Amino acid sequence: MKSIFRFPGADPAPAPSRSQPRAGFAVPAPTVVLLGAPHALARSMAHGLLQARLDAGLGAPWQCMAPAAGDEWPADALVYVLGQDWRDADPEPAIAQQISRWRELLHARAQSYVMLYGRPSAQWQQLAASLKFTAPTADWDWISSQNPWNSSQKIRRKACEQCGDPECELALFEALKNAS
Repeated sequence: MKSIFRFPGADPAPAPSRSQPRAGFAVPAPTVVLLGAPHALARSMAHGLLQARLDAGLGAPWQCMAPAAGDEWPADALVYVLGQDWRDADPEPAIAQQISRWRELLHARAQSYVMLYGRPSAQWQQLAASLKFTAPTADWDWISSQNPWNSSQKIRRKACEQCGDPECELALFEALKNAS
């Protein structure tokens, strides 16, 4: 077995080889699953990710979903659980229970997942950093610059009028209330 230990003065270790896509070929981004409570938050974040990808000019097919409790998702998807903001003085027990159920389900399936904490803008940034680390060959640069929960971004996107999803609309109004 070859040791990877190096003395401080030794030559740097060679970088592990990563297979790089050939020029002109895009690496497909893996499916992303967002689990959260309330479900409207996960749906609005999934919708925001899909819209941000379109706004960045990336038209290649990509799946980002926010399944409800009981729904299925691809086994090879990258799973993210949207945790509660630790700064909430009075966290809702129903939300904490749903997050616990998601975690129990993921443990039962032996599926790895990443917890994202904080307000939606912080969760978006954590998601961007995690995706860049987990799937580095895919193009994730568009996520950091397209955070709809940043105060510098418009909360209300141009496609909201056509969406018609009441849960999404509720999440947007909640985001506006929390921003004030």
